[in-house]
Amino acid sequence: MKAEAFDYLVVGSGLAGLTFAIRASEHGRVAVLTKASITDSNTSWAQGGIAAAVGESDDWQLHEEDTLQAGGGVCDPAAVRKLVQEAPGAIEWLRSQGARFDSFLGREAGHSRNRIVHHADRTGWEIERAVSGAVRANPNIIVYENAFVTKLLLSDGRVCGLTSQIGEAGLRAFSARAVLLATGGAGKIYARTTNPRIATADGIGLAERVGATIRDMEFMQFHPTVLYHPQIGGFLITEALRGAGATLRNHRGQRFMYDYDPRLELAPRDVVARAIEAEIKHLATWCVYLDATHLDPDGLREEFPTIWSHLRAGGIEMEKEWIPVTPAQHYSCGGVETDLDGRSSVPGLYASGEVASSGVHGANRLASNSLLEAIVFSTAAAEAVRQEPQSDFEDVDYSQPKNVPENEAIRLRHALQNCMSQNLGVFRSNLGIAQADAFVSRLLAEHAELPTAPFSAYASEAYNLLVAARYVVQGARSRKTNVGLHYNADLVTLSRETEVEPAGPA
Repeated sequence: MKAEAFDYLVVGSGLAGLTFAIRASEHGRVAVLTKASITDSNTSWAQGGIAAAVGESDDWQLHEEDTLQAGGGVCDPAAVRKLVQEAPGAIEWLRSQGARFDSFLGREAGHSRNRIVHHADRTGWEIERAVSGAVRANPNIIVYENAFVTKLLLSDGRVCGLTSQIGEAGLRAFSARAVLLATGGAGKIYARTTNPRIATADGIGLAERVGATIRDMEFMQFHPTVLYHPQIGGFLITEALRGAGATLRNHRGQRFMYDYDPRLELAPRDVVARAIEAEIKHLATWCVYLDATHLDPDGLREEFPTIWSHLRAGGIEMEKEWIPVTPAQHYSCGGVETDLDGRSSVPGLYASGEVASSGVHGANRLASNSLLEAIVFSTAAAEAVRQEPQSDFEDVDYSQPKNVPENEAIRLRHALQNCMSQNLGVFRSNLGIAQADAFVSRLLAEHAELPTAPFSAYASEAYNLLVAARYVVQGARSRKTNVGLHYNADLVTLSRETEVEPAGPA
């Protein structure tokens, strides 16, 4: 098979991948391969914004302190410092690419200052619009849409390219000095997630096959406030709404965060998600409520137009009635282990964004640090790849991974999602983790015994999801202390008397 030669290859077209492509194009030819359209990514769905200490009363040390505190002592301090110190420059770079931001800074959970740079509640969409436009206008970047990457290619232990099924063109090979994985998260291992359909852990599956180190996958972040609605599944209600003053109430109408954390609705996401789950179980109900009825209606409509319109489409007027919410899977804090320049443990392979474990998030990501991480570490990776040698591309094994029949892939995926949702959610237990471990192992064994079928992206995703789930389960089983997003109820029980009423005002 003849390979098309580039200097650098990017798998994924979210902010991490496109930032790398733009930066790396300054010193080489870049190909971006994305399995859907260029704008179909987690980035486009981000409502909140980008954290950066750009306000008069703010500085990077405060941003650093907030990030480390949210991460539960598991963050890499050097990675966090790099993140927060380069944040203002990242915002200016986005502006140089054409991104537009509002004139005032928002505030989100876990932040001690107003430092969220945003574009109403469509920040991700605005950023993706700007950077994808810059990529399309760049003559040194070629974008392949509907390109499902099937395998990373190795030569003498080094990643030197990849193969990809590209629409009707079929299987093609590409060579490069380096490959950057920017494939996003693994939300589809759960039945309920805020992630789009493309979040199927493809980068984890690719990296696992070449032996890259993958860590901390047990730290799955569940966003506390996701709309509970039969027709609008997985719609996130940004915590910027809580930052603007919205409050959480249980089925009795009580503000319950007084019982859980002095930071109330602006406590870190792991704390708020556990509190909501505890209230739901305590009162045997199906959701809690986000109350914005005391806020200015004109301000709500202006600052949160996306939420306003989505809720109205579902028959909810947020200025008049409470919004039913529950936690749902939102973000993978673990992933392919990388250094400060985005290098993985395998030569020639880099990773950035949600697929990577750069060390900045630790056990729990601070709100609005994800888009920032994508820019900072993709920029570093784009500089580091300049030192990568030319690939000799010899003795490359082009054999393709096994595909299973689509009907079997559907069965495996649904079974996996049910298992992970029941056992590896906000609250976990020794029994649930053990049951999930056995069940995921059984599904992987079944996958190995299934007959081979023609290529199917859906079926290929099934394997990637199974691999990612195995890392989540094994990480949960090996972690013996509760920290951040990993909360095993058998280690410590959330302290709450069954009939305690809120201590603060209703």
